[in-house]
Amino acid sequence: MFTIVRRPRSSEMSLSTQVKESIENAANCMRDALAFAARTEHPVTITTISDILCRLESLEQVDDLMQQFAKRDDEKTNHYRG
Repeated sequence: MFTIVRRPRSSEMSLSTQVKESIENAANCMRDALAFAARTEHPVTITTISDILCRLESLEQVDDLMQQFAKRDDEKTNHYRG
């Protein structure tokens, strides 16, 4: 049977602090833009800003999930070795 999810390389394991901070700053700016857009902009603009914000916020959740998978994989590997 083939594995669907490949094991990430150590360089791919988590987002760097600088990237996390930049994403957080971008998400904060998008929240501000959404608050202003909700008052005056066309619904398509509001939807687009919301989509971008959702994608930014999901990056951290995906990063956490990948770390959990890596931790489980490492635990299994260490268990079978020892």
